[in-house]
Amino acid sequence: MQQVEHADGRLYDASLVGRIREREYTGEVYGVETLFKPVPDVDEEHVVDPRLETVMEKKRKMFSERAQAGWRLSNERYRPDKVTYDLTTTNVGVDERLIPIDDDHLIDIYIYRAEGAPQNCPVMIYLHGGGFTAGDMRLYANQMKLVAELSGAVAIFPEYRLAPECPFPGPIDDAWGTVRWVYEHAAELGVDPEGIMVAGDSAGGSLTAACVQRDLERMASGAERIIKKIVGIYPGWDLRDWRTLDEYTWSYDEYPVREDQFELVKSRIERIRSGVEGSETSSSNLYLQGKTTPDNPLVNVAAASDEVLEQFPEVLAISSEYDYLRVGTDHLVKRMQDLGVKVRNMRYCGCDHGFFDMLGTYVQAEELCQTLADELKAL
Repeated sequence: MQQVEHADGRLYDASLVGRIREREYTGEVYGVETLFKPVPDVDEEHVVDPRLETVMEKKRKMFSERAQAGWRLSNERYRPDKVTYDLTTTNVGVDERLIPIDDDHLIDIYIYRAEGAPQNCPVMIYLHGGGFTAGDMRLYANQMKLVAELSGAVAIFPEYRLAPECPFPGPIDDAWGTVRWVYEHAAELGVDPEGIMVAGDSAGGSLTAACVQRDLERMASGAERIIKKIVGIYPGWDLRDWRTLDEYTWSYDEYPVREDQFELVKSRIERIRSGVEGSETSSSNLYLQGKTTPDNPLVNVAAASDEVLEQFPEVLAISSEYDYLRVGTDHLVKRMQDLGVKVRNMRYCGCDHGFFDMLGTYVQAEELCQTLADELKAL
């Protein structure tokens, strides 16, 4: 599918964003009511979005060529295939600050505030994905600006330290340290300390769940809850090797797709699956480095006890139809629901892991910004 840039900077007609919402429907996944976000302009079910199909083909070629030269960390961090566009139409202020973490070190954070955002507004702390080894503000700045604009609130993006230079629990320390800093400086930031939402995609989803557990530890000593809601976007909530699990069975039967697109979908699922299956250069091993095990709930919240999970705040789980991590997320959502957690499940049909990285190219990335804004406003 040839993509043509429109006058507004998008590579699709802006009306398609609204069509996703017009066509969304509910169904059940493992007994959990799930909101399905369909491909906006394709009537067929279980088919890759044509815009994603074009990019997925390019990614498959790129990764195949890189594999011939062997694994390189620089290839994970340098991703020319990921391009975002600024879709805001008003001025969104951006403030960059260095904040202290545990009186041990400083990290850089970016604060995005919508024009005219009121004092004491809600705030989203966003923890980016990238397999704990990649990702930065440059890839997410436009998403943060758009969420801030659409919500009339504040979005905060920390540049947490990355593995392998900073393994477990360093990224968690930085993420939780950011949450605490925002809470303690709410008046200075002009945000509501009772309206803190933490969101994250992929590895950032793992960090989001870890922050909740740190919050629960704090609450055990009598402190008030800080995090009121979490949003996991194709989250790394169960990064354990599927071959070792007893809780559920993973297989390609979970991913119905049109026959001529199966190999394409398989290549994208394998891309994520290979990152958790234990090679020396897998994202999991680069993050853990023997400092803990994959069954640590701070790494994989699916390994947490019922007593921990039942104390979680409101949860929104967002998955992609063609993502390896979706199956584990769906099972965890079912478990949370059975434990009485206020949890909702959402699935973007026709999408793969990482679609949020390409705002302005994928319709779903823009619609997801609206979803995050809605969640902020609901606080």
